[in-house]
Amino acid sequence: MRDVWYTGTKRLTASQRARLTASGLSVHHVPLIETRLTHNQMPISRFDWLVVTSQTAVPALCDVPRDVKVAAVGEKTKQALEAVGFTVALMPETFTGEALFHDLATVVKSDEVVLFARGDLANTAHMTQLENVHDWVVYETIGRELTETEVEALEGIEALLVLSPSAVRALTPYLDHFHGTWYAIGEVTERAVREVSTLPVRVPECYTMDALIQCIGEDFS
Repeated sequence: MRDVWYTGTKRLTASQRARLTASGLSVHHVPLIETRLTHNQMPISRFDWLVVTSQTAVPALCDVPRDVKVAAVGEKTKQALEAVGFTVALMPETFTGEALFHDLATVVKSDEVVLFARGDLANTAHMTQLENVHDWVVYETIGRELTETEVEALEGIEALLVLSPSAVRALTPYLDHFHGTWYAIGEVTERAVREVSTLPVRVPECYTMDALIQCIGEDFS
């Protein structure tokens, strides 16, 4: 069995883990970040659109009216929103914040108000594409240091599965100990990897966990 680290905060499903094991991989769950709700109040009470770029933001949306139009970054975020009563009106073909705001700019009317519910490290540059958008930081991201045992184990890890730039930043101090292949979800995470590492990076065309597992499974089978 070949050792790989999965660094996401949520555990893999039994099906996902089984697919990796079937490819001859021993999967170690090593979460590198944690998220905490900020409990910040909504900056406005009336708005037409709610923008959500991570399912992590969904638990903070309890008091948001369910009749608002919602834009979601991808399928998992869409499912999380629908599970608590929202109807998603817009989701881009490419699951990135850049694509989401690009599509929003084509449908949001000049007199409509947009509320962007996000994490503290989310990219806000895309907000400039909209005229009347308000910023609402609903969760914060905290990285952690690796233990000595984990640093030693990293030497033998053949693949790192990273889902966000935050996870890449948490790993950056230890990159002298890693000699394998990165597997990243999304072009933003890929860019973060390439800024700190010259090792190979694999990114599936579809920015989902299942697509990432298929990618690494094909490589190691």
